[in-house]
Amino acid sequence: MLRQWHALPGLFLALVLAITAGTGAILAGQAALDSATAPRVAEATISLADLAETITTQITGVEKITRTPSGRVRVTHLAQGRPRSVLVDPKTGIANSIDTASPTSRMITNLHRAWLSGDGGRLAAGGAAAVMLLLCLTGLVMLKRIFGGWSALLLPFRGEGIRRWHLELGRIAVAGLLLSSVTGLHMSLIGFEMLPDGAAEDVFVSASGEAPRPLSTLDGLATLSLANLREIILPDPADASDPIVIRTDEAIRFVDVATGQVLREDRYSLAWHVRDIAYRLHTAEGLLWLAILLAINSAGGLVLALTGLMISLRRRFASGRIRANSAASAADILLLVGSEGGSTMRFAKALHRALTAAGRRVHLAPMNDLPARSPASQIVILAATAGDGEAPASANRFIDKLAEWEGPKPDVMIVGFGDRQFPRFCGYAEQVETACLARGFALAVPTERIDRQSAEAFLQWGEQLALSLDLPLQLRLDDATPFVQRYRVIEREDYGAEVQAPTVILRFAIVPRFRLLPVRLQQSLGWMPRFEPGDLVAISPPSDPRPRFYSIASASGSGILEICVRHQPGGICSGYLYGLLPGEEIKAVIHPNPAFRPDAKASSLILIGAGAGIAPLVGFVRNARPGHPVRLYWGGRDPNSDFLFRTELENARSNGRLTRLRTIFSRIKGGGYVQDLITLDAPELRAEIAAGGQILICGGRDMAEGVRLALSGALAPLGLDLPTLRRNGRLVEDVY
Repeated sequence: MLRQWHALPGLFLALVLAITAGTGAILAGQAALDSATAPRVAEATISLADLAETITTQITGVEKITRTPSGRVRVTHLAQGRPRSVLVDPKTGIANSIDTASPTSRMITNLHRAWLSGDGGRLAAGGAAAVMLLLCLTGLVMLKRIFGGWSALLLPFRGEGIRRWHLELGRIAVAGLLLSSVTGLHMSLIGFEMLPDGAAEDVFVSASGEAPRPLSTLDGLATLSLANLREIILPDPADASDPIVIRTDEAIRFVDVATGQVLREDRYSLAWHVRDIAYRLHTAEGLLWLAILLAINSAGGLVLALTGLMISLRRRFASGRIRANSAASAADILLLVGSEGGSTMRFAKALHRALTAAGRRVHLAPMNDLPARSPASQIVILAATAGDGEAPASANRFIDKLAEWEGPKPDVMIVGFGDRQFPRFCGYAEQVETACLARGFALAVPTERIDRQSAEAFLQWGEQLALSLDLPLQLRLDDATPFVQRYRVIEREDYGAEVQAPTVILRFAIVPRFRLLPVRLQQSLGWMPRFEPGDLVAISPPSDPRPRFYSIASASGSGILEICVRHQPGGICSGYLYGLLPGEEIKAVIHPNPAFRPDAKASSLILIGAGAGIAPLVGFVRNARPGHPVRLYWGGRDPNSDFLFRTELENARSNGRLTRLRTIFSRIKGGGYVQDLITLDAPELRAEIAAGGQILICGGRDMAEGVRLALSGALAPLGLDLPTLRRNGRLVEDVY
């Protein structure tokens, strides 16, 4: 419900909000420029009596003297029977420029305040302020929910695409947008007389009617300074009983032009001050820091309106009609999705297509739409986690509905989607698993936990599902924005043939889309892919459209894509890549893998891998800060045959970029596996981990399981365990 309250106003009023925010950004920018360029004078030392005398002496027909919020002095006077406005130097009273607003500036101001259409436009502007307030309040609550608490709003956020832009801008701009919406709504309500404006009632004050004295001699003016002036309205020369009217920050004063006596002074009411503060805060006139803040926030509001519209449209498109979606009453598989922003639906649709193509009748629906009964023999649940282990919007009633299930209980398969940077990674999926087991449902396969929408992890889970269901699943994800890029082999290094582990290091040049433009420029413009060590490249062999994923050792800034491939017996893609020669080209798609990255705040890095899993670890060594402790543990078969990256790693150890290099080989006398090194170095590793070290593991599942057991033993004396390290981001893995 909260998401609907946030999304619907933004969806239907996106244009109104975009125009209001865009014009607000321009006006705030103008206010900032005006404040920055206004003259700086000691206003408290300038008497209004002297200033008025100086101005009226040099400019004829003066009717009004105004001090703008930025500190400029504006004089309105009659010239050739027509009103004119000039800006004067407050020190000398000499006019230095004509005060005229450009037609464009007036149009932007009118567009922002009233949509160029009188009362109807003012109503639209007021409505936009009310909608913005609603969006800010619901957005704040949603941010708290997504990030897992109010304090978590200050923590770094990782993600991709439009949703990340929307969330990041939202938490940065929300304070300024709240201020603008509250003050804008207050001003609109005053304009429609729904709130009091605090204006003083019109009063008739009559002067003595005697001959006027020089303005500089009038005590009623002399006791005031320029610092708190709003405006001076001079009397009509043809009306001797007309007094001088002075409006200051605190009161309105009437002064006799003949005697200088204060005839009357009315202090402003509380309502007037509230209105004045709201106006100042909304326009930021005279407040340089606030004007800059509002300009930035209003520009952010424009982007928020557009990204919010795109997210809403994409969500509606993504959650539209599912082709060949069986009814729940006729399905043999229930595929249920719990998602906060709709991104999990992409995985659900891919699974629905694969299961349907394999001949199964599948009903795809939100988790909240779990029926009370179904003939289905399996229930597959894709459950995202919102914030700190909370249920996403489309699954917040699922556990209650699960208790209402009638009839035989199907087997359940659960996939949790989450983000390891949050303490309760996939926390809601764990709640679903607990609820299912408590109500007598059996798990057909262990619950899978997928970090940050990892396509590779989901496809690997799909292989387990295919085995469990005994189905030939062709599970394939449609990349939302596939960036297919050409790469040309420029170098290959062969290893391991003598020990039956043929492995090749392939280096590809990124083939630019436009040969005449520099590669860096094309990358900056988004015309070429960007990647870092630890990211993944998806490659499909010509004979099979299914992509395989390989960890990247290089960064795109080098212009080189570097991967390490072991030729698996019967492997279609590994055989294809192993056979590539310099000059041949491939097409591939980069998949960011931000979860597998060294933490810059870690006191040291402990890199652990085996075989081709060394690729991203070498990239981490290359990028390590000088003097930052880095250990590398790696296992192969024979140092004379498959010691991958040997020369580079030994050089890194010699120049200090690699603090310690520990290798072990399984096919030589006295050899072993990488987990054996972990056990041998347990005291050293324990000390480094206790001091804040981070562990990164890359390689096969069997190796990773052995390393986990060895690490668990090493950490036992500290009272630390691997789940705790994972939750804190101090243990990250890329395991295949």
